[in-house]
Amino acid sequence: MSTQENYSAEEWQDIVNAPVLAGMLVITSDPAIFGSIKESAAIAKTINEFGQASDNELIREIGRAMSGKNKPQMPELPTKEGPEAVIKALIKKCQAAALVVQDKSPEEADAFSHYLVEVARKTAESSKEGGFLGIGATRVSDKEKAAVKQLADALSV
Repeated sequence: MSTQENYSAEEWQDIVNAPVLAGMLVITSDPAIFGSIKESAAIAKTINEFGQASDNELIREIGRAMSGKNKPQMPELPTKEGPEAVIKALIKKCQAAALVVQDKSPEEADAFSHYLVEVARKTAESSKEGGFLGIGATRVSDKEKAAVKQLADALSV
């Protein structure tokens, strides 16, 4: 099982950022003011819950890092190119972190990839989308489902 000491500072920052980026993928896929607030809170809550409950040392270490002084650093994103370009960039960053884990700790790679997809899924499920005053809203929009599926496909989950 790996911990922060198994990675360079840059690799570790990418790994710690990855679950946040997985959640941001969902927010970017179907942005809504009130939904985005709930979804942002869901990212932190999910990272914390997994950090406390996981049997995987790497995931627990990420949870500890995120509850401490280590805050995620948002990478440069192609925001001027539109949401689809941002989604692709977020997926690419998650893939890069998963590849680092695969390289340094292959026995944890599958759990890490599943963790990223689960953070995205729980973020998507945290608020209703569409409708009017909650009437006619759905738990997970089609765009959010597509984003989670894109991430799962990219990580071979």
